[in-house]
Amino acid sequence: MNNKLNLLHKKLFECVNAQEKNWNSFIYAQEKKFYQGFEEIKIDGCRSTERRFDEYNIAHYLSREKNALDIGSNCGFFTLYASRFLNSSEGVEINPYLVRISNYTKEYLDIDNSEFHNLSFENFKPETKYDIVFSFANDETIDGNTSFNFCEYITKIASLLKKGSILIFESQAIDAMIPKKFEPKLKILNDNFTIIEDRMVKSEYPINVPERRFLIFRK
Repeated sequence: MNNKLNLLHKKLFECVNAQEKNWNSFIYAQEKKFYQGFEEIKIDGCRSTERRFDEYNIAHYLSREKNALDIGSNCGFFTLYASRFLNSSEGVEINPYLVRISNYTKEYLDIDNSEFHNLSFENFKPETKYDIVFSFANDETIDGNTSFNFCEYITKIASLLKKGSILIFESQAIDAMIPKKFEPKLKILNDNFTIIEDRMVKSEYPINVPERRFLIFRK
């Protein structure tokens, strides 16, 4: 690795170590240190950003005229990768150490059309509406930091989307393991949006859930 990338890794692992010492909530993917991987910067996480993007097959929904929001953006790697296909991308993430990782990576990659907000989705109050919202397994979290029920969560997403815009939604692991658990969620989604796509996608984490439900909706 070159000196610049070595320095980035030093900063990112300092954030990971500080998170382990100081963040009192559950930390995802501790075994690999990073939930999201990013091959471009040689970070091996539980779920590769590049592979996820290819597996999701969503590039045709993105364009340089559209603005996107990533709910629970984690390390920000997916947000940053997607920004190259968008006018702008924003991530909202409650964990300050993950936001710090996002901003260090953004600086390293010299990306100027992304922004990260360090707060809960419940408290997030943007001044604009979005063309696309990414909700990747974030409608409930095992770290106890989500207070919205599913209906409240989807209602807020709908309020942030422009008419005719897109919600790109990946299910929780448990919803893939127990399909009946997802049925009431699907009814709420159908009450607010129109389904464009409904399929399964590969998932490397957790290892006992090889696939997740993946849906694309239009408002």
